[in-house]
Amino acid sequence: MSKHERSKGWWLWSINPISVALWPFSFLFCILVHVRIRLYRWHWFKSFKLDKPVIIVGNISVGGTGKTPVVQILVNLLKEQGRTPAILTRGYKSDFEADTLLLEPGQHSEQAGDEANMLAELCDCPMALGADRVKTAQALLKRFPQIDVLVADDGLQHYALQRDMEIAVFQPGAYGNGFCLPAGPLREPQSRLRQVDLVIERGSQQVHERFGQCWNLQAPDLTRALDSFCGQAVYALAGIGLPHVFFEGLEKAGLSIQSFAFSDHHRFQEQDIQALQDRPILVTHKDAVKLRGFASDNIWVVPLELELSDDLQYHLNHLLESKLRG
Repeated sequence: MSKHERSKGWWLWSINPISVALWPFSFLFCILVHVRIRLYRWHWFKSFKLDKPVIIVGNISVGGTGKTPVVQILVNLLKEQGRTPAILTRGYKSDFEADTLLLEPGQHSEQAGDEANMLAELCDCPMALGADRVKTAQALLKRFPQIDVLVADDGLQHYALQRDMEIAVFQPGAYGNGFCLPAGPLREPQSRLRQVDLVIERGSQQVHERFGQCWNLQAPDLTRALDSFCGQAVYALAGIGLPHVFFEGLEKAGLSIQSFAFSDHHRFQEQDIQALQDRPILVTHKDAVKLRGFASDNIWVVPLELELSDDLQYHLNHLLESKLRG
């Protein structure tokens, strides 16, 4: 476990006395997962088929695995193919999990949550928030009839909504000890990955990752290269699923950082940064949308840029053409 690894739920990330003691409950959880899937396949549980194709981008573990940049790449590819995509998202820890919120392309909402607002900035397409994927999708298609494909950000386990294509995103370290809940971090057994159409492995030769040009949160037109922070002490803040990935990426880039990890979807308050005004503060794009209300000129956003390998991009394009044909 790295020095930046999360401490909350620490037993999920290794085989230890607590995870071993919880393993019988994990075994029962896996059985219930299999039963649930079969009940949907046997139509004992109702699932709904939309009249537009649905692409799921999800994962099998709790917490973040970096799905958002993959959603951005997918939406851009669909646009390049002449399609009109829209995004479905739960809006986790927003004010609309139990309701439905529809957003125009590029529209922000303080109530929408961090991931939804970041997706709005990155993807510039219609978006709907709500835990009920079917209800949310129907409302979205009624509001924007020009949509011809839906991309669901995190919906692999939401079998009430039928899908035409599944993409699972894997982040090294996200599977912890390999056990299902509550002994480990998995929401479904790893065998589930054999059933999806495509697995995208972050940190592999499939995906080239780099930090882009940093921009100032108070003055977004002001930019500077990440390596310009080398040789000085900086703070790094992250309230994401795997904050250590961000911190270790900055260190690999040659920066000397003092890191502050917050829980995923942490709602930042001004007091979180009051004592950090003497150095530059580097943050993720996801956290930047929550810091805007009290942005200061020492906060710099470090965007993550993903580029798929030629083989993976060819395979993804081929999948899109075959799965969405007609």
